[in-house]
Parts: sequence; structure tokens; C-alpha cells
Amino acid sequence: MEALSDVLTYVYSLCVGDAPIQITIVVEADADRQNYYSFSIMLKAGRVERAICKPVTLRLSIDPRRLEFSVFVFPPRSSLPVGCLHHLRVWLRSAGIDHRIFGDNDLWIGRDPDFRSIADASFAILRNATQDMLIYQAIVGRAHVSFIVRWRLVDVGIYALSLDYEAGGVGRILFDEYHLKLDCEPQTITFMIYSIPAVSMPHGASHRLRFWLRTPHASLSPVSSTSSQMTESYIYQRLWKTDDFKIGAYLNFAALGSKLTMGVRDPNSPQSERDQPHRNLSIRRLSRLPIPNSDTTAEPIHDR
Repeated sequence: MEALSDVLTYVYSLCVGDAPIQITIVVEADADRQNYYSFSIMLKAGRVERAICKPVTLRLSIDPRRLEFSVFVFPPRSSLPVGCLHHLRVWLRSAGIDHRIFGDNDLWIGRDPDFRSIADASFAILRNATQDMLIYQAIVGRAHVSFIVRWRLVDVGIYALSLDYEAGGVGRILFDEYHLKLDCEPQTITFMIYSIPAVSMPHGASHRLRFWLRTPHASLSPVSSTSSQMTESYIYQRLWKTDDFKIGAYLNFAALGSKLTMGVRDPNSPQSERDQPHRNLSIRRLSRLPIPNSDTTAEPIHDR
């Protein structure tokens, strides 16, 4: 069998949540090991392409140019918005034997989903947009929060996306270097950002945060001159989420109960290195040491 020198792509088309998508399986020979191949998977929806799932490496004694895949999605029992959550499976068949190589239980895509059906959701509003940045304003836990989305050009048609927030003069990066391949200008893309309050003590301190990308839906049929009178349609895909967004305004920590012990600040703090040079130097070194991570659990993918 002739060695593979080029990267191979297998492309499959599906309709997910009333949105047309393409799944591309990329096969590339391992440069260091003979007959080993790297498999990765890309998803394209609404002129935006991104990597999904972790790459896998397989040893093949068959021709990588003649592979047969089964690519499919199926919905879970329920989701909000309705019809947006899907389970993705990719199987490789060889000599009548199927091998599952990719599985994703958290694929959120839909065309014009009803986000207003999400009870208690608080939606961010776009306030300002430049060529490479969008600023959304939201109220989360009674706090006025700015979400800043930034684009950075990495290569031709490839951009790195980042999201951070700022509230009360304090900011933090939520994610960065999320690479996307665009078949359009970034200015045609907007985002849906919203939070949902979670049960917390004190009340209003914890939230579930969701970040969706929105692109205009381009119909494959010819568009007539009367199309401008039709309702605009969009494809949404969720790129990122956290269930542990901690922020709130004027939180009542005393509500934690009578056993709460509140710390009292040292009247001499803050102190600089000039005040206590030896102590502050050792504290700075200690604070930079890694903290062991005891959480080794992994969320399994349940099959169906």
C-alpha cells in the first residue's frame, strides 16, 4: 500500500436543528510512525468552521483513501431552546466491523431557536461594535456587566476569538484563542450571550452563562428580488458555556448564617515589598507555585 503523503478529507452533509451543516473528517499520516494516522473532525455551519472533539490516532492496515464512515446525530429527550441539542457519533467501518472514533453529547446548533422560552434568562445587548471588537451590556445578579468579544486574525480566513468581562472596574478573561475558519467577514457575525440564575447562597451570586455565535442563514435556492421582504433567518451554534459564573451586586453574605466568620483586614495592609521585603518576596514565590489538582474525574459519553 502506497504511503499517504497528503491530508485526506471526508465530507458529510447533514441537517441539524433545521440548519444545514457539514462534518469533515481529516485523516493525516503520522510522520514518526508507519501505518499510524491522526483523525480529527471539523464542523461547518453558517459559513463558520471549527474543530470539535479531540483528535484520535489509529493504526491502519487498510488503505486510508478508501475508508467508510457512519456520521449521524440524534436528539436527546429535551433541550432548551427546543431542538438545539444533539448527540453526534462518528463510526469507522472496516471488514464489516464498526469502530466508534468520535462522540459529542453537547452539540448545540439550531436555526432561529426560541431563546425567549428559557425562563429567567437575562440577555446581553450589543452596545458597541468595531472592526475587531464587540461590546455587550448585561445585568447579571443585579450587577452591570460588559462582555467584550474580540477577533484576532491568525491566517487567511482563520481568526482567534476571545471573550472577557468587566464589571465595577474588574475584568477577567473567560476564554481566548478559540480558532474559527470564516467564509465571511467577522463583521457579519454577532453573538447571543445570556445568563440564567442558579441556586446559590447568598442569593444572586451564581449563574449559568451561555455564549452562542449567530450567522445569517444563506438559502441554497435562488433569491428573488422580493427576498428583502422575507423575515431574516439565522443559524446559531453554542461555542462556550460555564455553570459557575460567580458575580453579583451588593451580595448579602450574612445570609450564610450565624456560623459565618468574616475576616477583618489588617489596618496596615496593603503593604508593598519596601515595607516587608523578605516576607513579601517569599509570599510572591509561594503564590506562583502550582496547586495539585485532585479532580481526576471525567464526564463519560453515554451511548444509545
